Amino acid sequence: MLAGGSEAQRLAKTMEAVGYRVVPCSGPASVASQMQQLDPLAAVLDASATEASVVAQLCSRLRDSGCVTPLLVLCNLPDYTDRVTLLDAGADDVISRPYAIEELLARLRVWQRRSSMGHVDAAGDLLRHRDLTVNTETREVERAGTAIKLSVKEYDLLLFLVRHAGRVQERQRILEAVWGENFFGDANILEVYIRYLRKKIERPDLEPLIQTIRGVGYLLN
Repeated sequence: MLAGGSEAQRLAKTMEAVGYRVVPCSGPASVASQMQQLDPLAAVLDASATEASVVAQLCSRLRDSGCVTPLLVLCNLPDYTDRVTLLDAGADDVISRPYAIEELLARLRVWQRRSSMGHVDAAGDLLRHRDLTVNTETREVERAGTAIKLSVKEYDLLLFLVRHAGRVQERQRILEAVWGENFFGDANILEVYIRYLRKKIERPDLEPLIQTIRGVGYLLN
């Protein structure tokens, strides 16, 4: 998927020439709509200096909705803080102009390899990560063929981690996604529920799934 102006059209032709199928999008609403209908390898978003905040909001909305598609943002932002904002909002990568098309294509190939490794394999209502299966319709969870009973909040937390498997999630982002943006409860509640989850989905005979990233947050690896 590509979102942008004339530069995006030129980039689309180059990508199609090397075998990619490109779906053009005219703006944030178009990107969000296409994301719901398609399962693209990646979304390449074009952000100018005046559009950076709009693209950041789009990335954030996509991530909050459970979208795990890699998001690559093309920009001409000289200030690194703007690039940090895009990454914190959910972008997987930010490439500053001028850039080499060969580098962009190489990064797409990296995502393609990661996708084929199957961090999260979605089939209908099922999400799979390694030996963990989550049925999003029945809210049933299994690990290595064993059913696991979770509370409502434990399930919501696990679902968020599965949908973002392979990417580090900051504490605040998890809290906002699972407990809501206006949550003002115990700041340690996330650690408490991570501990609950570990007790239920991890066993001595199985590899650990939830990794603590000290000072940042958590990763489902």
